[in-house]
Amino acid sequence: MEEYTSIDILVSVNAEDIHKDPDNLLNHVDFSDNQPSDKYDDPRDKTTFDSIADSNQMVTWNIGDVSRMGHLALITNIEFKDVPEGFFQKAPYDPGGGSWVAVMGDNKTNNNLAAKYTITFDSGYRGDPLYVIDPKLQIRKKENTTS
Repeated sequence: MEEYTSIDILVSVNAEDIHKDPDNLLNHVDFSDNQPSDKYDDPRDKTTFDSIADSNQMVTWNIGDVSRMGHLALITNIEFKDVPEGFFQKAPYDPGGGSWVAVMGDNKTNNNLAAKYTITFDSGYRGDPLYVIDPKLQIRKKENTTS
């Protein structure tokens, strides 16, 4: 299995289309990350994007506008509620520049630990409200190691 130094989650938005069609926000938002195995649990439901990190791995979130109109999309908040104890070594924070960072905790269980969370973002389209989306993040289960 290829190792990644961090899980880099990218939220791609089309600010122009969101502005024209705010009632169908998720039609104009896509998630991806740098792990080919991560994907939507249900391709018809954008809230089911599922990133899976290893214990103690760094996770970063970035956002970008794909409309090519020069909008500066920014993540304004990331909030996790009701996460399992020890889910984070360092909870998500904004180091500046619109990206967010967290360090995952140490999963000592025999199953993945999962948590839904909320990303609030500004599409960059002047005068539009902040938008909210709810994906999922997991910490991979402990690998069985037998000597």
